[in-house]
Amino acid sequence: MYIFYLLALCPSIIGGILFIFNRRVVWQEWLCGTAIAFLVSGIMHGIALYGMCADIETWSGKITQTSHFPQWVEQYQQQHTQTYTTGSGKNQRTHTRTWYTTEHATHHEHWTAYLNFGQISEEKDISLQLFNEIKANFGGVIEDGGKQSTSHGGHFDGGDNNIYATQNRTGYIYPVTTIRKFENRIKAAPTVFSFAKVPEGTKVYEWPQNPNWMQSDRLLGVTGINQLEFDRMNTRLGPRKLVNVIVVQFNSSDSMLGQWQEAKFIGGKKNDLVLCYGKVGTNVVWSRVFGWTEREIKSTYVKKDWSKFSYISIEPPTWAYITLISVMILTQLGLWLWFMFNDYDKGGQRIYSLYR
Repeated sequence: MYIFYLLALCPSIIGGILFIFNRRVVWQEWLCGTAIAFLVSGIMHGIALYGMCADIETWSGKITQTSHFPQWVEQYQQQHTQTYTTGSGKNQRTHTRTWYTTEHATHHEHWTAYLNFGQISEEKDISLQLFNEIKANFGGVIEDGGKQSTSHGGHFDGGDNNIYATQNRTGYIYPVTTIRKFENRIKAAPTVFSFAKVPEGTKVYEWPQNPNWMQSDRLLGVTGINQLEFDRMNTRLGPRKLVNVIVVQFNSSDSMLGQWQEAKFIGGKKNDLVLCYGKVGTNVVWSRVFGWTEREIKSTYVKKDWSKFSYISIEPPTWAYITLISVMILTQLGLWLWFMFNDYDKGGQRIYSLYR
């Protein structure tokens, strides 16, 4: 994307010529125009790169704990300030009056689940029904988690100020998923890894984004596999091997569908391991596995080092060039009109502009 910065040189060169031959332009103005030109190019570079390379992947984890926050009331002092004047003319004075009132805030009852994904943790608000279900599967024990912290800097004034937590005493696994962002240069640049466009009418699947954080969509067209146990497998492997296993079933003997599915997924996200197969009746007649790493999951799977793709150069789309040139012309035109007709010249003298 060096062309972005070559374009920024154009107003800089033009500004340099104006600085040399026009007494109305001072060096500070030329430097300012140049800096803004490169700033605009840098911003457009970032926008184009993000728009082309932004991607997401799925991480697997589990619920480790839940908490019950009962309703409670907090009392605190609210500061009020009033400014007013007295007198008039030379005798006018400004005064400030400050006073406090006692206020109350109600913190409503809610339930929270704590999710662990190995490298990160998240919190999710859950319903009372789900809280009770998790509590039962975790062993039915609620422990006092201590006092709640105040939000306004006040103190407890009613209700229940404790937090009640359920720890997992049974080893029961609630599998969960989350979406994480990463930079994917492969999908943005024509390289040796480029994939052919999937022919129209070819029935392949969209990449599963798992909108339900407690149940994934990673079994695409699959029959005969328990969804909960499959998600639990991902939960066990995900944090340890950084892998997202997806299974795709085609009810067809056409093995090309596996290659078209790989093209549709652009080889998969950086932690994907995709198992495709064709099934006719009860028989599996072909299979295809793809991903950016090794095939054996538990023993030898190692997540692909995505930084090795940093060498791939990105060619900006046409809209990025058009937008950059348009913004550059508008900003530089406005700046240089002001530089030419403001009240300063090279001698540091204030002069009258053409508009006076």
